[in-house]
Amino acid sequence: MSQLPRSSNKLAPEIYRRRRIAFLVILAILAALIWAGVNAVSSLLATPAPEQEIELPEGMAGSSVVVEPGQTCPAGTVVVEAQVGDSSGTNNLTFGSADTPHIWFTLTNTNSVDCTFNAGSKVQYFTILSGSEQIWSSKQCDRSALEDAQMLLVASATISSPPLPWEKVFSSATGCGVDQAPVITGGASYHLRVEVNGELSSNKQQFVLN
Repeated sequence: MSQLPRSSNKLAPEIYRRRRIAFLVILAILAALIWAGVNAVSSLLATPAPEQEIELPEGMAGSSVVVEPGQTCPAGTVVVEAQVGDSSGTNNLTFGSADTPHIWFTLTNTNSVDCTFNAGSKVQYFTILSGSEQIWSSKQCDRSALEDAQMLLVASATISSPPLPWEKVFSSATGCGVDQAPVITGGASYHLRVEVNGELSSNKQQFVLN
């Protein structure tokens, strides 16, 4: 009985070469993809975020804020409130003869998003009145060293400026310090208005000097 010829399982050399070339091409593509991914991650790590860190206006609560790209607070959306109290920032509306009233303000961002606002000392104005008579104004102080300062106001948050002493004196064209004429005390009533970057305080904070 004759045997059938056995078929050979060996592939032609051309097929081996094609498979080898295809395998090398796949390896090269994978290596290129891995290299591109590594470069992309390295680029992201090396590129700083588009943010700018600035210092708060002198004496503002906190040390610094990070300002993100965004809009300026629209006019009328930052609420300014006049505050009177002691040097620690505790509100107090009655002062004895030995007490020094301190004045400051709070800012509240009423927007639903964070926004930037110029709260620098250059655009801060304090006015103390008795009735309709102006008694003291920071506009008559030396303002030559004051500066603008853009800062980030967090949505719905309130921040405070530092308490500043008022020496219970009138201001005049010659200045606003302790060398000015003293005001009337002994139960005299005064009130404070504040303006910051064109926004006028929503209140007139009244207080009494005994």
